[in-house]
Amino acid sequence: MKPRTIQNFIFISKNNQDRIPASKNEGFALVLVIVILLLVSFLAAQLTLQAQTELKIGFNNKSRITGRFLAEAGINLAIFRLLDKPEDPLPEEGFDKFMLGYPYETVLPSGKIEYHAVSESGKINLNSNSTELLQFFLEYQGLEPEQIAIITDSLKDWQDTDNLYHLNGAEKDYYEALNEPYIPRNGAIADPAEFFLIRGTEVLAGRFAADEIFTAHNPGNKINFNSLSPAMLDFIVDGSQEKKEAYHKAQEEHDLLNSVHAKEIMEAGRYALLSRHLSYMIGRNDYYQITAHGWSGVATKTTEETTATNDKKPPGSKVKVLLKKQGNEYRFLGWKEQYL
Repeated sequence: MKPRTIQNFIFISKNNQDRIPASKNEGFALVLVIVILLLVSFLAAQLTLQAQTELKIGFNNKSRITGRFLAEAGINLAIFRLLDKPEDPLPEEGFDKFMLGYPYETVLPSGKIEYHAVSESGKINLNSNSTELLQFFLEYQGLEPEQIAIITDSLKDWQDTDNLYHLNGAEKDYYEALNEPYIPRNGAIADPAEFFLIRGTEVLAGRFAADEIFTAHNPGNKINFNSLSPAMLDFIVDGSQEKKEAYHKAQEEHDLLNSVHAKEIMEAGRYALLSRHLSYMIGRNDYYQITAHGWSGVATKTTEETTATNDKKPPGSKVKVLLKKQGNEYRFLGWKEQYL
């Protein structure tokens, strides 16, 4: 074998050096292609996600707009039934009387409507001289005696025209010292929403809608057992689902509920606590609140069917109105809309 010389070694080394850069270039190109593919895949995924999001937003908006019209239809349906005066006896089989506070459902090809109407006589009067019924409600909400005293005394200070504090109350200087200051009404409450402006009520925020419990249009100190909103019924029966169902069943069976029905539904202990705050009048208050929900599209099942199959309701709308009945006519006093 011919021995390798220094010149041959140098020649071979140079050939190897010529080949190494080519291998490195190929590796770099491969890495670059992989990075580009990853970037393209990421961008494609982002575009797909954005398109899906836009489609979902569009679907939700369409559902809510359709739901709003369905909810308005529920409002008009309830108004018609409030103004309607069916013959006695009812003219045909299947023609049901309209019951205040009773939850009604109507399923249409385009969606579903749920609605109920209540007289304002079935709510707690915030302008009442007595706060005992309010105290019972606050106890039901789980508040401590000290918290209840702050709210009831502050309510009195909110309404009176002087700047003298009740024992646990709050006057103008208290509200002006808040981070977002305002002043008390110093007069009768005009809108139940004012309740959440009063000192101490912040712990109740989000638990219930003020106009489902309170009113400024119930001149008496009692609540009408024949016209309870869902939230008021929940309070009256101490949150018992069984008793709520018994209440609605009694509505179906009797034209008007009386103290005997109330005691049977509420049971002795709860009835003894609240009986002196209940009335059984009907048709003596011209102020009504109607609440309607509308769901479009796939919401063509009844509430029982939806609950049984654990189906989620699609986006919809809620409309709530306050009106005053004037003979065969009515006048709107308030209108609220909310997306669901």
